[in-house]
Amino acid sequence: MNPPFKQQGAIGRIFLVVILLAAIGGVATYYTLYPESLPEWASKTKVGRDIQTTTVYKWRDKSGAWHVSDQPPPKGTEYQVEKYARDTNVLPPLPGRQ
Repeated sequence: MNPPFKQQGAIGRIFLVVILLAAIGGVATYYTLYPESLPEWASKTKVGRDIQTTTVYKWRDKSGAWHVSDQPPPKGTEYQVEKYARDTNVLPPLPGRQ
């Protein structure tokens, strides 16, 4: 009678681990999609700051026009990578408000 009980205990532990990993994955996905709702204590950690950082690619095309995007430019184009906190205003101030 002991072997079936041991087998049920192992299945229960595997099920518990799967549920725990699914919960951790769900929380991580939620905060990746909605980083502004990250708790203050978590936003001060390295992982929290990385989640709340936006990477921007800036380059100039052949006609001299500047482009800024969250996607890198075509291969062979020189570009700059800039990182901003999601709550940083990257727009220039209005004239007369500087």
